[in-house]
Amino acid sequence: MYVLEVLPLAVLPPQVPQILSYYHDSNLPKGAMVEVPLNNRPVTATVIESYNLDEQKILVKKSLFQLKKISGVLSAEPAIAEWQFKIALWLAHRYMAPLGLCMKTVLPPFFLKTRYPIESVNLFTNPAFSVLPSWIISRAQDSAGHIKPLLKPEGAEQTVIIVPDGSYLPYFQSEFKDFKPVVLTSATNNKDYYQIWKEVASQRTRLIIGTRQALFLPFTNLKRVIVIDPLHEFYKSDMSPKYWTPELAEMVAMNHNARFTLLSPLLGVEAYEKSLRTEIGVSDAMKLWPAKISVIDLDAEFKQGYFVSALTPEARNILCETLKNKPARGGSGKVLIVSARRGYGGILLCQRCGFSFKCPNCDLPMRVHQGTALALLCHHCKHTQPYPYACPNCHSAQIKATGPAGGQKIYEELQKMMTFGQLDRVPVLLLDADVAQNQTEEDEIMNEVRKNGPHILIATQKIFSYSYDLNFDTVIIPQLDALAVGSDFQTTERLWYHLEKLADFEPKRMVVQTFNQKNLVSNLAHHDYSPLYELELSARKSFWYPPFCRLIKLTYTHSDYRKVIAAARAAIEKLKMASIHIKAQDKIKITETSPLFLQKTRPNGRNHSVGRGTGRFTYTIIVKIAPDFAPRDLLRYVPAQWLIDLDPRTTT
Repeated sequence: MYVLEVLPLAVLPPQVPQILSYYHDSNLPKGAMVEVPLNNRPVTATVIESYNLDEQKILVKKSLFQLKKISGVLSAEPAIAEWQFKIALWLAHRYMAPLGLCMKTVLPPFFLKTRYPIESVNLFTNPAFSVLPSWIISRAQDSAGHIKPLLKPEGAEQTVIIVPDGSYLPYFQSEFKDFKPVVLTSATNNKDYYQIWKEVASQRTRLIIGTRQALFLPFTNLKRVIVIDPLHEFYKSDMSPKYWTPELAEMVAMNHNARFTLLSPLLGVEAYEKSLRTEIGVSDAMKLWPAKISVIDLDAEFKQGYFVSALTPEARNILCETLKNKPARGGSGKVLIVSARRGYGGILLCQRCGFSFKCPNCDLPMRVHQGTALALLCHHCKHTQPYPYACPNCHSAQIKATGPAGGQKIYEELQKMMTFGQLDRVPVLLLDADVAQNQTEEDEIMNEVRKNGPHILIATQKIFSYSYDLNFDTVIIPQLDALAVGSDFQTTERLWYHLEKLADFEPKRMVVQTFNQKNLVSNLAHHDYSPLYELELSARKSFWYPPFCRLIKLTYTHSDYRKVIAAARAAIEKLKMASIHIKAQDKIKITETSPLFLQKTRPNGRNHSVGRGTGRFTYTIIVKIAPDFAPRDLLRYVPAQWLIDLDPRTTT
């Protein structure tokens, strides 16, 4: 009789043991697949270790009766390779995620399906070693030019290029078509996925382009790992394990002794700090912005009474000039207007009593949207209600939307200008989450954008994913300050990133309207980043933010408001006591900010009343730890019901 140590491919809280013991009549190798009973249900598991019970004298005889027998054998041969174990273990350790869930993340979606047998392979077993990552800072339009010299036209060396999302793929597929790349994303069906898997394992393909899933392929001769646009927010996984894709890519490169390169329009604060310590090598191939830049002071416009619409008179004049600059005159006549938000307007407020209109489900301020008529929309749960024309608190009719104009209002203003002959009649397109609710709708809009002839595109941040294959004669930012709104420590850095991404469209003119950022654009256009980085590093050091600490985001949700409060108080107190117990008070800081409670809707988005008790409240705790402190030493004290997110994308 043999005792099997197995890893269930199920979600177990990271605070409990992830490896469980069962018994079986015969020996099974590491990587074999079995079915085991867990909490009265059958669960797939993989064998970690197996040993003969008779040879283990240290075990107490009664232990045999505490062990359960496995339900069955799914694969007596190893179906999981050593490299897959290694990645799963790294994910679990780095991000404090359940090990079984990490293993499921690593495995292909067709795993254990009878139509797709996996041959037992023991691919790389190299121990991880230090490798110096290299950053190439370049205009997005030049990225393919930097990659091609790295690729060899012949041989079996493999290269993987990782992109943030599928919108990047057409450009890279076109640029590298001579290398006959295979493409892998989360949308790849099992049949194609399986074919790619076999081609990579047999070295029949040399270039793989894909999203984060491509890092889990069975490379046999990987020599180059290239990450495109590593600061893109889509690289952070929204589901557990909540890993940061560039970090995973570096780990995969280390295990294969492969060259690791990141291509980015911006170095970023943390990478800049690493470059000062020579932890990364930087090759700055950036070109100066080609655009003629016009920075418009909105303070002055407001004082002179000109600030009555989203676009100032100067911006309107440049818009008109660009539309007349048609292809026959050497231009494209294409204009991009970057909207800071979707919808029509911002938060609706009563100017008399200050009442704000909030969602009845979420208790969050609602936004003004334009449909067949004006309405209020909650961006959190999608609840809508008619636009009010009087304040329910004081009955005043003096209600007004605050903040910068949304894309819908800018669209309305342009239509009025065309109606009154102030602007040439050209197609006006809108790209945001309201108009493009799926990839098909987004593709239809972008196909129109790619057509020749003058047009105006009003877009939110969705447009940044298309900076590789689009150009505009003019880029207009109606309110730069609105792009920098946020309470997160990375807000300033994201503004720099957004501006550099807009420069990727290689406009001849750039119009920036701003209240407070008059000098920033000049710094970025000339790539004078050092003073900006130094100032930002000084601020982060003072307030103890990355790279001077590591952040942990703890989240608890429940339908009972009182239980959320009680759980939060208990968790904060327990963590404080734990930091004292492990003598790490100087390396741990628990942020006690005012709690933000969100009452959420059901997953299908239907609205519901509070009275039925179907809403859920959320409490978030931010913990800061010293870079040299092991998170597990503290997080093992976190109650099992709390979700753990190490290195969160935002702290809000």
